[in-house]
Amino acid sequence: MGKLWLKCCPRCRGDLVLYRELEETYVQCLQCGHTLNSEEERVMRTNGTTRAA
Repeated sequence: MGKLWLKCCPRCRGDLVLYRELEETYVQCLQCGHTLNSEEERVMRTNGTTRAA
């Protein structure tokens, strides 16, 4: 487990966590299990939230 973003899930406003595995990383909601797609992840990393600026 890596970085944590509180109340940033675009589906349920739950908490997102950055998971790092051997060959990949992904961001997933702890509450609903939603995995961000590449566009949602890009917006979140740029703005610090999944809401568009």
